[in-house]
Amino acid sequence: YAISGYVTESQIVTLKAGEIRRLSFRLQPDLGVVDIRVKPGGKIFVDGKKVGDDAVKIKRTSRPHRLLIKRAGYRSVERKFTPSSKHTTILYIELEIELQARLRETPETYTNSAGVRLTRFKPSSIIMGAPRHEKGQRANEIVRNVYLKKIFYASLHEVTEAQFGKFRGGGGSDHPVVNVSWIDAALFCNWLSRKEKLEPFYNIKNGKLLASNPTADGYRLLTEAEWEWLARRAGKDRQTHFTWGNKSVVPKGAGNIADEHANGIARYYVPNYNDGYERLAPVGNYPAEPSGLFDLTGNAREWVHDAYSIALPVGNTVAEDPVGSALGNSHTVKGSSWKSGTRTTLRAAYREGVSGTRDDIGFRIGRYLYAKDGNQKN
Repeated sequence: YAISGYVTESQIVTLKAGEIRRLSFRLQPDLGVVDIRVKPGGKIFVDGKKVGDDAVKIKRTSRPHRLLIKRAGYRSVERKFTPSSKHTTILYIELEIELQARLRETPETYTNSAGVRLTRFKPSSIIMGAPRHEKGQRANEIVRNVYLKKIFYASLHEVTEAQFGKFRGGGGSDHPVVNVSWIDAALFCNWLSRKEKLEPFYNIKNGKLLASNPTADGYRLLTEAEWEWLARRAGKDRQTHFTWGNKSVVPKGAGNIADEHANGIARYYVPNYNDGYERLAPVGNYPAEPSGLFDLTGNAREWVHDAYSIALPVGNTVAEDPVGSALGNSHTVKGSSWKSGTRTTLRAAYREGVSGTRDDIGFRIGRYLYAKDGNQKN
């Protein structure tokens, strides 16, 4: 008589013709010692029950068992094992940091289910805003020291009418979608997250934002700090005033701004500059900027995650991965558009608080590679 995990027992029985006999077996567990060691340590579960931390020796029957190792900030490990009564089973588990696991598994650039192409960035520090003496500076461009630690994805282009149309139903062009509210942009992000089985970043009910979850890896709007880092620092030796550098002369092909075509349409325009379009242009129509992204200068201005604020930083503190509150009556808009034709509005520090919709405001999306990597706990 044999059952997995028990010592097999046999009996020899001789029966007479027509004889009926009841046989009884009392099987003994076939136990094996299992030595489990975890580096750098973690919670150890066997068959769903916690048996210890970091390292344990246990006895289990010689049948398949399920091992689970968990540690915050590390990739969980699941494994099956079968002990043996003939020798000690040694299980040495080395955990991999979750961020490193995702870096290994995910591509540097990918196209998501809505056709939006995103690329990965490992950011650094930046001084946001602009000092009083900078030409074109506005009082709301508050100087802040920021250190961006979390790796994130950002879309190469502004979200197009066609891509947004997949969410709302209907078609559209390859021009950036405009006349879209901040909440609709956030809803688009949540729709994409659920579509791709990512944790939604925004908690929205009945068209109103209740909260946002900065530990989620789902799609979201870029933070104001990320947007400014991309425009002023990414792909450069040092941060700059404009996406193209520090010189105020707009270089050829810089983007779709208020050029000679906009004379009479926009309030101000840049003389002797011609981008070929009076209003919106198709995304990616101009050369990539130093960051590798397109249209951070011109085409559509962009909603970012943060609610608009002019609060001053506390002392000389450095903000790490700031995710400003998204709750507020107005939200921050960054960048220039086809209507922008002044030094002030073409600078990357330029910002404005907006509620409602406008015909030159669209949005760009992003997401964290691993949202918790900036605050790992053992």
